[in-house]
Amino acid sequence: MKKKRNVTGSIQIKNGKWWVVVNLYDENGKRKPKWIDTKLSERGNKRKAEKLLSDYLAEYNKMNIPYSKLTVADYFVQWLDDIKLEVKTNTYRSYFGNMTNHIIPYFKQNKIQLQELTPFDLEEYYKLKLQPNSKINSDEALSATTIKHHHQNISKALADAVRKGLIMANPAASAKTPKSEKFKGEFLNQKQVNEMLVLFRGSVIELPVFLCSVYGFRRSEVLGLKWRNIDFDSKSITIAETLQQSIGGNYTDTPKTESSYRTLPMTNEVYTALITAKSFQDERKYLMGNYYVQNDYVCTWQNGAVISPNYLTRTFKSIISKSNLPQIRLHDLRHSAASNLLDMGFSVVQVADWLGHSSSATTLNFYAHAEKRSKMDIANALESAFQNTKC
Repeated sequence: MKKKRNVTGSIQIKNGKWWVVVNLYDENGKRKPKWIDTKLSERGNKRKAEKLLSDYLAEYNKMNIPYSKLTVADYFVQWLDDIKLEVKTNTYRSYFGNMTNHIIPYFKQNKIQLQELTPFDLEEYYKLKLQPNSKINSDEALSATTIKHHHQNISKALADAVRKGLIMANPAASAKTPKSEKFKGEFLNQKQVNEMLVLFRGSVIELPVFLCSVYGFRRSEVLGLKWRNIDFDSKSITIAETLQQSIGGNYTDTPKTESSYRTLPMTNEVYTALITAKSFQDERKYLMGNYYVQNDYVCTWQNGAVISPNYLTRTFKSIISKSNLPQIRLHDLRHSAASNLLDMGFSVVQVADWLGHSSSATTLNFYAHAEKRSKMDIANALESAFQNTKC
């Protein structure tokens, strides 16, 4: 087997800027220099340009196949390894699942080279995934929303390829994705929420379900609550950590976005529920001694072990399925909380702040259709304004 040639390069000045020039070779051994714009001005940036050259050469030389023959599948495998320590564990798990279960197998079968990848190639992949049998262990097709997530993963990987100088442009930037239907969540009105809470009395997940109903917490937020973030004196709850689940077990992470860090006041009912839960945990610690699982989590089993995210979701579905209420998901309690707050007359900005949305636009996108009261107020006001103008 022919030994792989080490990639060399240099830095050059062109039009007052530093450029990295990488000496690449095609399958016939012909030199094909690749010029990469460092965006650095000539004056005072030579060392930075040299550092970029070193980084680029390291990237090219760690490939175990010639640059010109690098396939999309091989690049994606390498990319997954490169970003493992750069992103959150939960984000990496999502990338890894999409890539290894769907994206990499498809491009490995089609043997498309990274240099030859086009927007059309990506669109063909998206179309295929809209066909039946696209889901793992299922005869169903992937949803348009899921395919958009695949597109985001691919786009991120290819954007990194552009940054590394492996390709000149990102094909995903021009590829069209399937049109997904606008979100239509299931909601419970406040009367239904109260009826639902009765179903969970005495259940180990009674407390997290109640807190999600009041605050619209995400699953990871309610299970990540710790007593150190509960202030009984000021009657406030702070979202500062989340509990995530992976193949290796549960782990603590930071909240989803900066706006997800938030402090919320306790209602009297929440205060009573948390005081009761704390007293129960203290009693169990005393009775069980060393058999009690010592941690600081609020939502736990009777032995102190934290409730896992998947168990909460699964048990919620099991209990709600036995009722006559709308068959909502656990996450729909978040939507229900937002919908009911809007119907109570609170503004979109107030609701966005309560839920920890990064912007009011997110709240509007999901819940604007739930503002029935405000629309009725407008209709009633118009009726009153025009009633005296009838001929």
